[in-house]
Amino acid sequence: MRIRLLAFALLFSPGGYSQNQPQQHFAGKSWWDYVKVLADDNMQGRETGSEGLKKAEAYVVEQLKKAGLEPAGTNGFYQPVKFESRQIIEKASSAALIRNGKLEPLALGDDAFFGTRVDLAPEVEAPLVFVGYGLSVPEKNYDDLSGVDLKGKVAVVFTGSPEDMPSALASHYQSAAERWKAFRKAGALGIITIPNPAAMDIPWSRMSANRAHLSMELVGAEFNETEGYKLAMTFNPEKADRLFSSSGHSFSEVVELGKARKPLPHFPLNVWIKAKTKLEKKPLESSNIIAKLPGSDPELKNEYVVLSAHVDHIGIGEPINGDRLYNGAMDNASGSAVLMDVAASLKQSPEKLKRSLLFVFVTAEEKGLLGSK
Repeated sequence: MRIRLLAFALLFSPGGYSQNQPQQHFAGKSWWDYVKVLADDNMQGRETGSEGLKKAEAYVVEQLKKAGLEPAGTNGFYQPVKFESRQIIEKASSAALIRNGKLEPLALGDDAFFGTRVDLAPEVEAPLVFVGYGLSVPEKNYDDLSGVDLKGKVAVVFTGSPEDMPSALASHYQSAAERWKAFRKAGALGIITIPNPAAMDIPWSRMSANRAHLSMELVGAEFNETEGYKLAMTFNPEKADRLFSSSGHSFSEVVELGKARKPLPHFPLNVWIKAKTKLEKKPLESSNIIAKLPGSDPELKNEYVVLSAHVDHIGIGEPINGDRLYNGAMDNASGSAVLMDVAASLKQSPEKLKRSLLFVFVTAEEKGLLGSK
């Protein structure tokens, strides 16, 4: 989001263009008109692959044509992308802790929920190990997995990073692909994530409400960055004492250290997880939208500056104050509107750019940056 806001500020700052550029193009009216169309109820929240998103993409293409841009996709303005959608069938799924040989059922939605961005194994039964932040960052010689026996086990991770870890590095190594590289090498079967209560921008009730929403992955072995990832769960921090009660440590101890971004201990939890999952999988197709504004310089026009925003949102889900439609005006109709506004303005400008511009409207951002990938 910081990148988007910075781009927005640069595009609309007085120094961003020649003083000859007509300023009325950036008064905000045309931008807001684009936002209102993309976030209208008839776009149905622009879920990846939905009719609402197709309608929104057709509108974007229409505006790009009006701006005089050239198609730069693989099928005109479109770049079709194939996905596999995954949805948890919760009534056929279950989870429980095993402590001292006794089964302690977990209430899905209240205690924890499954993550379907990985291809969950039908059954997993394994001991749990707490590995702190679960970060392996070679640039900082930092490794939460070092010396921890994870072979055939499920790791429990507390979200966040130590205070001396640069945020860019922490974000990179917390991505599913980068994180799983280290855990897979260590022999782990999966990861249970506990959100840091001090950094939960979205309350558990909201997180849990849409737990059965569709997840997606790109079709093709070359895109499978989580092979061998058998179990992914998110655990309610209000219920996390259940994981720690046999370990000699308390969850409140972890919370206090994590709140101050202090180093966290690593230890076996002396409890097992038993999980059974059923996924419904279906093929699905969506598209990125790509347009080109050619540069004016004979040589430099072969160099491209890319302006990008995602046009998808999360569609229709569990109701908030009775409303099940997630319009996505800020996330990210606003960014797509910036691109359309800039495209129209640059085409009208008498001052021509030497390099070419690519306008890239990606799909499936909400599914894990898949259109960008």
